[in-house]
Amino acid sequence: MFPHQFTEGTGYLQPKNTCMMENLDVVVIGAGLAGLTAARDIIRSGLSCVILEARDRVGGKTWSQELPDGKGTVDLGAAWINDVNQTRVYGLAKQYNAEFIEQNTTGNCAIQDGSGKISSFPYGELPQFDAATVQDVARIRDMCEADCQLLDVFDPNDKDLDSISFEEYLKSRGATATALSTGTVWTRAMLGQEPKDVSALYFLNYCKSGGGLLQMRSDRKGGGQHLRVRQGMQLFSKGLSGDLPEGTIRLSSPVTAINNNTGAGAVEVHTKDHTIHARKVVTTLPTPALKNISFSPDLPSGKRSWIEATTYGYYTKAMMVFKSPFWVEKGFCGLTQSFIGPSSVIRDTSSPADNKHILTCFMSGIPGRAWSALSDSEREQSLLKQIDQLFGAEDIVDKEFIQLVTYEWINDEYSGWGCPCTALPPGVLSKLGGGSLRVPWLDLHFAGTETAGEWKGYMEGAVRSGERAAAEVIKALQG
Repeated sequence: MFPHQFTEGTGYLQPKNTCMMENLDVVVIGAGLAGLTAARDIIRSGLSCVILEARDRVGGKTWSQELPDGKGTVDLGAAWINDVNQTRVYGLAKQYNAEFIEQNTTGNCAIQDGSGKISSFPYGELPQFDAATVQDVARIRDMCEADCQLLDVFDPNDKDLDSISFEEYLKSRGATATALSTGTVWTRAMLGQEPKDVSALYFLNYCKSGGGLLQMRSDRKGGGQHLRVRQGMQLFSKGLSGDLPEGTIRLSSPVTAINNNTGAGAVEVHTKDHTIHARKVVTTLPTPALKNISFSPDLPSGKRSWIEATTYGYYTKAMMVFKSPFWVEKGFCGLTQSFIGPSSVIRDTSSPADNKHILTCFMSGIPGRAWSALSDSEREQSLLKQIDQLFGAEDIVDKEFIQLVTYEWINDEYSGWGCPCTALPPGVLSKLGGGSLRVPWLDLHFAGTETAGEWKGYMEGAVRSGERAAAEVIKALQG
């Protein structure tokens, strides 16, 4: 089926340094969940299709790594699903025999306020600030929930909300300093962004895409962080890739140019050493990564403006591995939040069946960037100190600590130098229209989690976007 100039390697086709050309129905760019899903549906329809993947692996921003002792897996990228409203990824989990780990919400949470003071409270309740502050935090939370529910996830439209940042939105609603700090933790933990840098409309629409602020941030059933997979979330991409015809995926093949102006009813897709003529192209790349591709003709002004405006914040998961779950023994569920950092949010990501006890620290926003400038040993020590303070675990943390595992997506060019999802500043979304990024242009179709209406920024959004793009292509080519 494929030319002999490609040689097989680990189940995929690895390109040699040979200039060549071929003709196909569809080229999909990116072998993450969106691209793999799109290719699956396109091939099922009877169309010919290949995936061009820049990395030497499948999975995109899902990347699971076995711990050094061979016991237990950590997710360097996406890590949670649920079995209620994330039907696509839950279906993949069942299809590929995932072993689920339910997120622990039994016990107390810990919070560190702006002064460094630490207090604890039961999961599902508000922190034990003074009565007036608790009332205001609840008011702001409920206001954000109500306002986001008014938006159309596929085409949000509110010029007033888009004219201000999320920080200005909170201040204009009379948020106290503590409520404002709480909102800052939301944007940091969810997008790696400071609230002053994100459009209020964009952030509220992002919340609505996950069912609302409360559902998206919840660790309980139906929430954004309810279930983990013992084998790691890359199980899905490996399963999908294994089900595709042999040779569908071409690794280490970054796309350099797309010529949509051939005049021959085909799109030219160029890598360094290879050219494919395709009737349709599906790109699943994050918008910052699209800047690496030369388009002829250039993308329309709306799409180009969106691409130039989107940004990632600083967002890194630092997984602290310990000998024992000392926080559980002290009555904590492992969930914390901090107004000052270095970690904004911490979650328990242990795997009891593997006897692995892990706290995943979300390093994000301004505190995360400051942490990233430290040496490796300073990074470890700063987190050990914070974990000690949050859980009151003096003389325990250092003795129990084994290692820090992390990966900085901000240095990954193929993810667009960041994760989990891009965001827009004020004034862009309402001007361009909420659906402008996902609308096809000529023979080019757009997928990827940031194009999703539902569960934007999550694996569910990626899969749904791949399904949508595949349906567009199939309808266009087969009627």
